[in-house]
Amino acid sequence: MKIAILYSHLKELGGAERVILKQVELFHQKGYNAECFFAYVDKNLRKESSNPHCYTKSFFTSFVPNSPAIRIILSVPLAPLVLQAFSEEDVLICHGYGPAPWIGYLNKKFRGKKYLSYIHSPPRFLYLNSKERALWRFNDVREVIFRLSKVAGPFLKEMDYYSVVNSDVVLANSYFTAKRIQAIYGITAKVCYPPVDIETFRILEQKISKESRKDFGWPLILSTGRIVAVKHWEWLLEIMSHIVKEIPSATLAITGEISKENNKYIRKLLKIAKKLEIKKNVKFLGFQSQKELVRLYNAADVYVYSVPREDFGLGPVEAMACGTPSVVWNDGGGPCETVIDGETGFRANPYHMKDFAEKILKAVDLKEKNVSLKTRRFVEENFSCEKHLKILEENIQRIR
Repeated sequence: MKIAILYSHLKELGGAERVILKQVELFHQKGYNAECFFAYVDKNLRKESSNPHCYTKSFFTSFVPNSPAIRIILSVPLAPLVLQAFSEEDVLICHGYGPAPWIGYLNKKFRGKKYLSYIHSPPRFLYLNSKERALWRFNDVREVIFRLSKVAGPFLKEMDYYSVVNSDVVLANSYFTAKRIQAIYGITAKVCYPPVDIETFRILEQKISKESRKDFGWPLILSTGRIVAVKHWEWLLEIMSHIVKEIPSATLAITGEISKENNKYIRKLLKIAKKLEIKKNVKFLGFQSQKELVRLYNAADVYVYSVPREDFGLGPVEAMACGTPSVVWNDGGGPCETVIDGETGFRANPYHMKDFAEKILKAVDLKEKNVSLKTRRFVEENFSCEKHLKILEENIQRIR
């Protein structure tokens, strides 16, 4: 069977991109002929595998300028012209939000090919409130999309609606996302949690963990992800200010790419940290390889994820696979499905910074009580690559 996996761009390594790259890897391990197609592919993107662009290509030919903004925007109006790239595929897996489900819809309409939509989130530039949409436009590409949505919003919503409801199968990355899909599109999505490589994200020897934490104070509080305003990292600094009052030696370590796109925001965060008198307690570590992330997950006393109403959030699950409890908001978002309150971590009262800080201190106690095997087992049972691939295969076979 030949499978095409579609998404708008491979420009950064967010949750969606990591799921897509893992999917194509899993399909090949199982003997499928699978490839990833993007409007734009950044050949300089750093990734932990030996071949970061294995099985990946752009569905555009060289006549379209190799600019992320141009290619992502033009992938909607030029969608009929790119269908030739998938002429031999048996089925398309279209990752939304973005142009992929639209291409899947047109391919079905004109070529009769089946497609599966995997929804990470309904398009944020269409369905977030105005304040959150403003924070979402943190780079040039998103700025262009944001401005287009203000003009062509009704058309884009209709296009998005037809793309999703005409899918042969719709999968959601969490029950939270599935509820949003039901509310927006009026259809029932099947939940297929993102895959976590439990062979890579694992509990290391205690000696390695101790070596990895030598440059940090106690307790070591870790957080990972894109450092952008829509993630509300300033909340975590406020939370940290409460922690430091109790334990002055505490360290908050934040990993994530530092670039010209977020440099201004990081400078703002450093000013906030200085104002809160916690600057010495906060470390921005920049991009970390997967190997180093595993070491940090193991070294941390607690992992924290303060993003509001996140659709899924890979960080807490990866940390728990490494034996570290997580603290998230109890706001109904995806992390509520991945953290068992009081057992594999804690869920704090929504947007109550002091309560979040108190839950962090309780989670540190959990780690000291050797909760590692419980968090590890929970991830193995619910978020393994094998379970993810099984759901994909079952649904692909059903629509063929």
